[in-house]
Amino acid sequence: MMIRVLAILVALMAPWSSAVAESRQATCQTDSLTFTLIPKKNIDEQLREYRPLISLIREGTGLPVDMVRASSYESVIDGVVSGAAEIAVLGPAAYLIAYRRNPGIEAFASLAVEGGRFTPAGSFYHSILIVRNEGVFTEPAALRGARIALSDPSSTSGTLIPKASFPQVVGVPFDRFFGAQVFAGGHDKALDALLEKKVDAAFVSSARADEYLKRGRITEDSLRVLWTSPALPYDPFVFSSDLCPGLRHTITRLMTSPSDRLRAFLEGQHASGINRVDHGAYEVLEDFL
Repeated sequence: MMIRVLAILVALMAPWSSAVAESRQATCQTDSLTFTLIPKKNIDEQLREYRPLISLIREGTGLPVDMVRASSYESVIDGVVSGAAEIAVLGPAAYLIAYRRNPGIEAFASLAVEGGRFTPAGSFYHSILIVRNEGVFTEPAALRGARIALSDPSSTSGTLIPKASFPQVVGVPFDRFFGAQVFAGGHDKALDALLEKKVDAAFVSSARADEYLKRGRITEDSLRVLWTSPALPYDPFVFSSDLCPGLRHTITRLMTSPSDRLRAFLEGQHASGINRVDHGAYEVLEDFL
């Protein structure tokens, strides 16, 4: 009888022991983790939205996770390149800029977003040129000399892709076509500048425009799209080069396996899941940098 009881106890403790062993292996002598992300909108709001994901990583690894409030794309690039941040969310172009500076960093996952008016469902989005629907601009050529809002200098859809691709549409260099260029500091700020009539047009991420629509900040008739870029791979989650393989494996598994914490995070992101990716998914953008 005693032997049978002991066998049952051993069987019950096996999963727990395995989890403890995996957690210890994953720590790799790391006492804590630092997480940061590019400021696409109000950074405090972004950090609140990421709390379920941070809780998932903290509980799954047994390590405290510090969330760093980033002021710019460049500060996030610096953080992941230097190893000051072990996990980061970068834009596609920002990731490639960081990778050139430190090829040891790793893009490992990306959101699969729900479809919207401006963005198809999946792990791709677009750079879009938008104007107010009630305005006089109905085609790209009409914007010559207009005031344009850009996002951050390192933003894929808010700056780099427009500057590389849009001149082919109008046949004029970007800096000569528009009358004034304003770096708003983020996609939401660029959208706000357009809606508040501080600029005539804006280049923004299609996903951010869909977010404004879902939140009721705009209606279906508020904006007119004058240009859409080819599909762009969605923002990667990135590991620093200093993070050990054990922790990389554990965090990737946590972020790509169904759980209540992950579901709460995805709902806040209007996403259907997190897909695994690698560096190859972003190489198509090399020629635009």
